[in-house]
Amino acid sequence: MPSATSPGVESVIDDIAKCELDYRDDVENALISGDSVPPQHEEELLERLDGYLPSLVYAFDSQVPPPRERGGNLALEKEYYEWRQTSGAVDARRQAVVRSFLATETERRGQFRLNRAQNARIAAHFDAMGQEFLELELPGHAAMAFQNAAEMYRLLQQKAKRERSLLNGRRALHRTRQPGMQRTREALYDRVCGYGFLPFRMLGWMVGTLVVFSVAVWMCGPAGLGQSVLGCLINFLNPLGLSDINDEFGAAATVLLMIESYLGSLSMAIFFALLVKD
Repeated sequence: MPSATSPGVESVIDDIAKCELDYRDDVENALISGDSVPPQHEEELLERLDGYLPSLVYAFDSQVPPPRERGGNLALEKEYYEWRQTSGAVDARRQAVVRSFLATETERRGQFRLNRAQNARIAAHFDAMGQEFLELELPGHAAMAFQNAAEMYRLLQQKAKRERSLLNGRRALHRTRQPGMQRTREALYDRVCGYGFLPFRMLGWMVGTLVVFSVAVWMCGPAGLGQSVLGCLINFLNPLGLSDINDEFGAAATVLLMIESYLGSLSMAIFFALLVKD
């Protein structure tokens, strides 16, 4: 890892440290009421954090020498990994990862063109910072780091890693939600198909639907278990018409089969849509 020997690099690192010191006061004020930052306060913190970046990027562009004068290395890479060497107190870890985030984002937004290997290192580092922010009970910061990682992976055309980062970002953002219907819907969406990034999870949902309706039809009608399972399986894949439902199912079972047919059609449509999405 290169050492920060350039006066311009040293100056930017000092500016990052000053920004983190100022930001530290805001974080500590938000933590007065507990061990974690309330969601509404974290949104304000994120706006404050983003506000430091224009001046840092300007200083980076005007003071840091071009890559050819520093061997093609990332200028602020030394700062990226400081938080990984910090263990123990939560406060120290939080301060280190904030400095690391500011350094990484400053270089990412800077004027110098990054090569593919450098973009890949920055993307992986954003992913790692997202996990660290989650452990530090800062899910909003984690969501932002994962989103940045996803943007880098998009440039690298690494679809699997991009979708993993987007999924982690959605899960981090979910942790910022207040209890209520939105949080419940998002939890169900994650459970069923991983926010659309894990479509094969829907197969489990489909199997569960078949089991529940098969048992329900069997218990509500005179049809035997075997016929109930067969009827539900066919109805799930290709809804039965009223003429296909004989008297053995009974009125209550017929209503259940109609509900199951709608769930089956909807589930299959969503499943195939998720398979072919970009």
